[in-house]
Amino acid sequence: MTRTVAGLRVAVALLMLSAVTRNVVDHLQDGDFVAWDFFGYFTIQSNLIGATALMVSAAYTLRERPAWVEYLRACAAVYLLIVVSVYWPLLSPIDEDIARWTNIVVHGVSCVAVVGDWLLAGPRRPLPLARLWVVMVYPLVWATVTLIRGATDGWVPYPFLDPVNGYAAVALVIAGIVVAGLAVGAVLFRATRWRVLTPEAAG
Repeated sequence: MTRTVAGLRVAVALLMLSAVTRNVVDHLQDGDFVAWDFFGYFTIQSNLIGATALMVSAAYTLRERPAWVEYLRACAAVYLLIVVSVYWPLLSPIDEDIARWTNIVVHGVSCVAVVGDWLLAGPRRPLPLARLWVVMVYPLVWATVTLIRGATDGWVPYPFLDPVNGYAAVALVIAGIVVAGLAVGAVLFRATRWRVLTPEAAG
């Protein structure tokens, strides 16, 4: 069982990394790859974080994990849920590559895998809600950097973050994402009672 679960985690993580790599290769072949822009997408960053979380979790399969691993897993799940919630209703209608396998992986499979992994193999104890703020530190840093870039070099990863729409509209979008992220995080923090695979206690 341990090897099977660990192998599945590694396999999905490699699939996610393969999708990101394939996108890099496609942009390189098209001659329009700019690393600063490509890796500026929250989707790409979230998939890299999610793949890392699965890889690290594989090393602790069916064993109690350190607190930092559980927070990493929770953050990855929240971020990928944000990606899915934003992409499919807002961005997929204008995405010409919606049917590509890489798109399905980074905007769907990764989320199902990471959230499913959390629900099936959550921590032994629920994470304290007092530390719920942890899940939004990274998204807020990312949003800040993105807004600075939008105001300086004019590049933004998503149209709803474009300063030309007015900073009030952008602030409203970010506030909505923060609220949604905290709500989802709170659910995941308390959802450990649903777990199917329970890690053994240390020692």
